Amino acid sequence: METREFDLNIEKVLENWSVAHAIREIIANALDEQILTDTQEIKIYKDEGNNWHVRDYGRGLKYIHLTQNENEEKLSHPCLIGKFGVGLKDALATFDRHKIGVVIDSKYGHITIGQSTKHGFSDITTLHAYINEPINVDFIGTDFCLSGCTDNDINDAKNFFLQFANLKLYEKTEYGEVYSIRNGSAEIFINGIKVAEEDNFLFSY
Repeated sequence: METREFDLNIEKVLENWSVAHAIREIIANALDEQILTDTQEIKIYKDEGNNWHVRDYGRGLKYIHLTQNENEEKLSHPCLIGKFGVGLKDALATFDRHKIGVVIDSKYGHITIGQSTKHGFSDITTLHAYINEPINVDFIGTDFCLSGCTDNDINDAKNFFLQFANLKLYEKTEYGEVYSIRNGSAEIFINGIKVAEEDNFLFSY
């Protein structure tokens, strides 16, 4: 089967996003899928070729997930990080801007990204996903393989998440949890992801 081109229709790239911000979105989607499917913990690891992987063991990404709209399943679940299905496309655009290679594998397809002319408009070039047949139809979950990102990019991305922060838990309350601070600044987490820092707080929350 020949490669199919899926126009991501991205007109404006989030120029303030770093590679770590893009990786954060991939990790967030993987964690959400873990919660939704009650599957094993995600894996973040480097392979022998120095490529980084973010792997979940959920239902597997389909090309339709590359469309941008509200995700009713996520909206109805109070404990998830993502809600609107926009982070993945923003992440892919950021990777492309920073020349980070992306390969996505699931039982539904083998996906890469790149620039192509818009269908019917040869003078306009946009970011596309190239959809190919799956390498393994029995593959469980989704694997994002990233080439060109650094260890620091991965560590910075992981630091957005409470579960990777290694903060000491001091107290649990009906309103939330109180943690130690790191690097002299308190961090505020909602559903496990850092949303703000506050120099004047004594603890992280």
